[in-house]
Order: sequence, then structure tokens, then C-alpha cells
Amino acid sequence: MCNPTQCRYLAQASHVVIALGQSGAIHGVGSETATALGHAATSLVGHPFSRLVAPDQRKHLVRILERCRTDQAVWDELVLLAADGKRVPMLCCFQRLSNLRERGGLLVTCLKLERLRAARSLDAAVALGQLAFRCHGPAHRLIQAVEAVRAQHPRSQAAARCRAELDGLLDAMSQSVAIAPSEPGPRPSAVSGRRPAALTPVDVVRLLEEAVRLVDLDPACQDFEVMVRPEFATIWAMVHPVGLVFITLHLARNARDATTGAKHPRLLIDAYQSGQEVILEFRDNGPGLEAEDLSCAFAPFFKKSAGGDDHTGLGLATCSELVRHMGGTIRMESRPPRGATVFVTLPAAPAPK
Repeated sequence: MCNPTQCRYLAQASHVVIALGQSGAIHGVGSETATALGHAATSLVGHPFSRLVAPDQRKHLVRILERCRTDQAVWDELVLLAADGKRVPMLCCFQRLSNLRERGGLLVTCLKLERLRAARSLDAAVALGQLAFRCHGPAHRLIQAVEAVRAQHPRSQAAARCRAELDGLLDAMSQSVAIAPSEPGPRPSAVSGRRPAALTPVDVVRLLEEAVRLVDLDPACQDFEVMVRPEFATIWAMVHPVGLVFITLHLARNARDATTGAKHPRLLIDAYQSGQEVILEFRDNGPGLEAEDLSCAFAPFFKKSAGGDDHTGLGLATCSELVRHMGGTIRMESRPPRGATVFVTLPAAPAPK
């Protein structure tokens, strides 16, 4: 059974709050409902709740109400109708009210699914970005090892199959993060016949913070400080979210390696908007790069860090391809011995309404 305290806090966090009587008629409507759906409270009170539910969802509502016979809260998805007839997907919680229990009263609280789905999509992007980042280097190192075996045993069918499977893995990963291959050869989209991954408006501040949280959880970065310093709380850009996570994780790893030996190793990530562009600055306090190294930093197989053999030399080249796919630019500045800064410029996007 719902107690008054639980109901109060749940109602404060919801977009729609409605009290129902035993007959299913609406007894009361929270002020949030008018904002979320455009209905005036007086126009809903006394009417069946089912009138607020999309017609193709009303059978499902009946099943939900059947489940509400117990004192347990019931969570389910429903599509409600706004005053203008627009369908609004909601995650609804049905709970019995203590003061209306004898009449079978229910408290219905609903959250707009757009925000919840956006949050789930962001979580998935972060997870996929981390997976791609962790697989990228090992997959290329395995390819190098397999090619060494094939050079010694050119007729080895097992080595040929292994290489084909690794190519398939890289192709699938490329599609998930919109990575073009860093090595010579056809683009993954040309090989598979699929279109490059689509871009979407993303709050880059939130995405950067989620990516940095992964860095904080990495035992190898225990003494490495990473801080996001946005100009505003939210900054929207048109990006591929998984790809931006990949870029952030790779630049953070490069900065960690570059600052090995520093007294207080750190990476500062500044984010701001300038006109129609969103600019991300990744600034470390390592020794920086000399001019001759800076000129080829984004070339495939370039390696100049404390990472040693752990690096394939393809990370920055891959980041460059990703940024180009997003319609942006990437460059690096360095002033030895005061560290290096990577500038990533992305197309700005309007905040969703």
C-alpha cells in the first residue's frame, strides 16, 4: 500500500498526477498535468480515466487495473492523450491511496517516456563507446599478429579465418561508432552496404561527464584527475554519441600516458559554444609534443607516449575520422613543456523542446 509520504515525493517528481475513485473516475488532478498534457483540471474531474488514454491502449488499461487489485504498486507504459490530441507515451505507476482504500482509490503518477528513453539511450551510448574503445586496440594488435603468422604460413586456413573474423569484428564496431577504417581499404559502409551511422542532437556536457566517470572508475587512472568545465550546464551538438564517448576515452588515455611522472597529472575538458559550433578543449599538463611530432600526430601508426607497445598508433587517426564523420574538425596545439591541447569542433544543435 502507498503511504502519504511516498505518494507526496512520487507526485513531486512526476509529470502527471491523478487520483481515481473505485469506478475509475477522476477525483483529482495535480497542477503538473496541465503543463504536461494541456488539460485543465476542471475539465477532467468526474470523467473516466480511460478517456485520457489513447483508444488503442484502453484494453491494456483494463489489464493494468486488474493487476491493481492487490496492494502492490503496478508500473507499466501507457499512451495518454494531450488536449490537442497528441499522443504522449508515459511510464505510469498505479498505487492504492490509504485514505481512499475503502473506495478502491488509486493514485496514478506518470513520467514522460521521452526523457527516460533519452537517458537509456545515453547509457547505451556510453556502454557501447567504452566497449569499442576497449576492443579497438586489441583487435588491431591481433590483426598484426595474425598477419605475421600468415606471412610465415600463407596456406594456413585457420589464420585466414581468424583474419576474416577480426575484420568482421572491426566492421561491426565501426558501424556502432561510425568509425571509418584507419588503415587503407574500403570503408565499412561500402563493405556492408549500410549507410554511415546517423547523427543526433546530444547534450555533450552530460555525455562528457558520463565518459569521465568511466575514466574515474579505471584503476589505471587512480591518480589521474579529469575535470569537465562547461560554459553552460547544457550544450547541444549534432554528434554520434557512441563516437564522442570513444573520442573522449581515447583522449583521456592519451593524456594519462602523457602526464606519467607529473606531480599532479590532470586533464581539463572545457566545453563552450561559439556561433554555430561547439568547441571541446582537452588540455593536459604533460610535457607536450615537439613541432615535428605535432605535424603527424593524427597520422596512422604514430606513437609518441608512455604507453609503449600498448598503443597501436591508430587511436588519434580514428578520432580524426570520427570527428570528420560528425562534420567537425580536430587539431592539436602544444607548447613544450606546458602540455598539449586537442581542440574538437562540432556542429551546434538546438536544444530539444
